[in-house]
Amino acid sequence: MSIELKICGINSQKIINTIIKKGGCKYLGFVFYPNSPRNLSIEQSKKLTSIIPDKIKKVAVLVKPEITFIEKIKSQFDYFQVYDLSPLKVKKLKQISKKKVIQAIKIRNKEDINIYKKYIGIVDEFLFDSSAMEKSYSFNWDYLKNIKIKGWFLAGGININNIDKASKISQKIDISSALEDNPGEKSEKKVFDFLEKIQKL
Repeated sequence: MSIELKICGINSQKIINTIIKKGGCKYLGFVFYPNSPRNLSIEQSKKLTSIIPDKIKKVAVLVKPEITFIEKIKSQFDYFQVYDLSPLKVKKLKQISKKKVIQAIKIRNKEDINIYKKYIGIVDEFLFDSSAMEKSYSFNWDYLKNIKIKGWFLAGGININNIDKASKISQKIDISSALEDNPGEKSEKKVFDFLEKIQKL
């Protein structure tokens, strides 16, 4: 089984070096959201993204981003992962940035799953997350059983103890807070151990 892993909330050069050395991660996510303990400035993200090899895709994670902000950061990233943005605004973001878009869908109940249908033909990827977003809360993964699209990311509440189950639901996995010792502080050991586990699946 080949898992496409995305580690989100990257804010440390040490963690990037651990990930590069160990291998097994295809995407790194960088958060631009003032309410998050993982929030970065543009200058911070520039320094961090500059040391990432091309084989690892760089993803900017944004909530209701303004186009003016997109213009400032677009050269750093391969993808934009967006929350709470209408299909029309996502289309405009794509036109201006010329980047791929991962549309994040927040799941509170079974009906929320169908929101993705509004974005088909507009975005490049989908990510299904809990309504708590960055917090390590899960949602009922059974909601995703009959979804009609393929190749989407599963996020929300994934950790080293349930990755076996998660990987049976989707082979694209997004993880963040489960790899931290404290909010916004990734643990080199937790990152290493998770990558080790992923490589054995």
